[in-house]
Amino acid sequence: MLPSMPPRPRVHQLSVPNLSEIDFGKLRAGRLARLQTMLKRHDFPVALLYSTANIRYATGVDVMAVWTAGTFARYCLVPAEGAPILFEYKGSIHVSQKVVRDVRPAYTWQYGGAAARDKAREWARSIRSALRELGLERECLAVDKVDAAGFLALQEEGIAITDVGAATVDAREVKTPEEVALFAINGGIGDAMLAAFEAAIRPGIREYELWAVLSDALLRRHGEGLFTRLVASGTNTNPWLTEAHDKVVMPGDLVGVDTDANGYEGYVIDVSRTFLCGDTPSPEQKEAYRVAYDCVMGMFDLVRPGMTFQEFADKAPRLPAAYAAQRYPTMVHQAGLEDEGPGIPYPDDDRGPRRIMPERELKENMVLCLECYAGKPGAPFGVKLEDQVLVTADGARLICTYPFEAKLLD
Repeated sequence: MLPSMPPRPRVHQLSVPNLSEIDFGKLRAGRLARLQTMLKRHDFPVALLYSTANIRYATGVDVMAVWTAGTFARYCLVPAEGAPILFEYKGSIHVSQKVVRDVRPAYTWQYGGAAARDKAREWARSIRSALRELGLERECLAVDKVDAAGFLALQEEGIAITDVGAATVDAREVKTPEEVALFAINGGIGDAMLAAFEAAIRPGIREYELWAVLSDALLRRHGEGLFTRLVASGTNTNPWLTEAHDKVVMPGDLVGVDTDANGYEGYVIDVSRTFLCGDTPSPEQKEAYRVAYDCVMGMFDLVRPGMTFQEFADKAPRLPAAYAAQRYPTMVHQAGLEDEGPGIPYPDDDRGPRRIMPERELKENMVLCLECYAGKPGAPFGVKLEDQVLVTADGARLICTYPFEAKLLD
């Protein structure tokens, strides 16, 4: 007897918190407090942040995230004690001033050509001046990322730097109560996205049209955008990670989707489902679906605070040998304002460079994405499934609750 699917609310019955119930002042203060606690724990007196997600976590402000992510157009200094200084893209200073007290114009040099080095040196001098204001001029500066011109300019200015990653990862892995409430809101948005996507599946529709349906459902609910185009049908589902093309969905095709979205207030909605275009799956399609489903459900049942990543990896379900070669790169990753880490790799994965098992443990109020891909090499289809969960004292709690495809499980 096959195990029955766990009960999940119908989409229209889901309760979504009222946006007015989110205390955004408390959200910003709580995140900054966690970050500064971890800066102190790792002995980082001050951090220079360029990552858009790190800036948002520290200050509460996001400006043109997709564009600024690749242009080094804005950054902030975060001391381990005291208020951050946000250096903002000039045209957007008025946006950030609504939230942050100390906002200054940012230096940029990326498109400066031969003049870029001089502008970067000017920027480095401004960083030293700001550090002097904070009484931290002689301290090591913890940095998340900087381009070659910026790195060389800091060296020339005599500013010692180190990697801030240990502090930012530790700060962001456990969510504050306000972040948990935002994930609940985004779980409802994710369910609505998947409902609209499934309803649009029909013979003749193209993959990019389905991707547009997904995006439309997100944006109409105050989400911010999709960061991949992971919609695939038929033979494009094997191997996984082929993004949306102009392929026409045909009767009998499996149609896979990974939401990969930044939802309301930027928090990630990351759920995968595979649907059938039609009513009668083949035995082989059902087999692959059952393999992926059992893997995700087995991981769901394992989640407990205090379990180490190694213990989880050792106890998690193993894919049948026929499916092992095309396993997904990881079993579990974390999520917040972006896909966060570290994740949990397969302990016996020897594909490519050796993956290191992090010496970490599951903690209450982490957000995890449990995922599995089941596709035999050379098969004309594969199945991708993924659930996003909150770690609670009692185990995993679903963030998105959209049902699995019952006709592939009966």
